[in-house]
Amino acid sequence: MNIMDHGFLLICFLVILFLVIKYYTPKIKGYIGENKASKALKRLNNEKYTVLNNIELKIKGSTSQIDHIIVSNYGIFVIETKNYKGWILGYENDKSWVQAIYKYRRKFYNPILQNQGHIYALKHVLKNYQYLRYYSIITFTKRATLKTKTYTDVVYINKLVKTIKKYDYDYISEHTKQEIVTKILAAKTNHRNKDKALQANSNMNKNISCPNCGGHLMERNGQYGVFWGCTNFPRCKYTRNKK
Repeated sequence: MNIMDHGFLLICFLVILFLVIKYYTPKIKGYIGENKASKALKRLNNEKYTVLNNIELKIKGSTSQIDHIIVSNYGIFVIETKNYKGWILGYENDKSWVQAIYKYRRKFYNPILQNQGHIYALKHVLKNYQYLRYYSIITFTKRATLKTKTYTDVVYINKLVKTIKKYDYDYISEHTKQEIVTKILAAKTNHRNKDKALQANSNMNKNISCPNCGGHLMERNGQYGVFWGCTNFPRCKYTRNKK
């Protein structure tokens, strides 16, 4: 193999390496940001908040990948996580925001508008629950310096839990909350991604199987006290008194 062949192979390798870095770096950064947010959300009281991470919904031919959904007694929180560095500049209704690092400037789609699309998809899934309140929150890691002016909550991850807790009007029953969680999980298209946060937060007893459909039974609160209900509700309406 001559010098020209070595040079050609080296150029090919560098081109492939550049394409791999260009394609995967944003995904890696996004994953890191989502992971930091997931850790922060673990501080929430799991009796009041059920955290669902990385939920993908397909509505009318369009796919909506939602970083975090929190189903709570106080409403539905939809969280978009960004792991950008530099100054972040933007207003509520701008189509694009700007990432500025010294003289470098890059436009990216307004995450508030992005999250509105996520909420639209979620409302479609939960269309039978017309009274629900949806709270949009955009969260950035501390790599960014926020220079935004918005009505929607745009906060650093270390302020995320505090921002969620400021919405404290309790109006969703435990039974309805579990119904909503079940509907979201049934609608998501990335079923292979098990939601570990849900498993940790729910009072699910995997040692008790539903005699009707074979699903698991979950501890729920009803009008007459605590009971076991099937996680496949509303498709399966089996219940059992808790002894």
